[in-house]
Amino acid sequence: MNDFDFSKLKINSNILDNLPRINPIQDQMAHFQREQDELIQNITQTREKKETEELRRHNELIAALKSAGENGATILIGDNANGIQIQQNSSNSSQEMLNSVSFDYEKVLKVLKEVQEYTDLPQFETTFSNNTENAKTIIKDTIEAVEQKQNPTLIQKSLRLLKDLATGATGSLISSGILALLGTIQF
Repeated sequence: MNDFDFSKLKINSNILDNLPRINPIQDQMAHFQREQDELIQNITQTREKKETEELRRHNELIAALKSAGENGATILIGDNANGIQIQQNSSNSSQEMLNSVSFDYEKVLKVLKEVQEYTDLPQFETTFSNNTENAKTIIKDTIEAVEQKQNPTLIQKSLRLLKDLATGATGSLISSGILALLGTIQF
C-alpha cells in the first residue's frame, strides 16, 4: 500500500469559503433581524404614506376652500364662530354686519418668520423626524399666503396644522418654542 503524501495536497480556499456555515443560533438571530427590519420598514412606509395623504388632503381642502371663497359660496362649520351670518335666497331681505375683529397679517407673518428660523437648526429635523418636510412646506406656504393676504380662514387652518405637528413632536425645545410662538397669535 502506498502512503498518500498530504503535504502535496492543495485545497482551493474558495471552496471552503462557499461552504454553508451551520450555526442554528446565528441563523435564527439573522432571521429575527430580517423580520424586524422588514417590520420597521413597513411601519415607516405606512407612516410616510399617511403623512403624505394628510398633506395632500390638507392642500386639497385649502384649494377647495380658496375656490369656494372666490365663487362666493363658503360655509365652514367647526371653526371659530365669530361674526357668522347666513342668508339664503330670501326676497326683500338684507343684512349688515360690522366686524371689528380683523386678522393681523403683520403679527402672523412676524411669528411665522421666527418659526421659519427654527428650520435651519439641525435639531429641527430630529424634532419632526418624518414630518420635517411637511412642517417646512406648511411654514413656507403659510408665509406666502400671509404675504399675499389670502383668506384668513385658510391661513388659520395651516397654522392649526403646524400647531398639531409641533404638538405631536413634544419633548423638544424646538417644538416648545414653535408652540409658544404660535400661542402669541389668535387663530
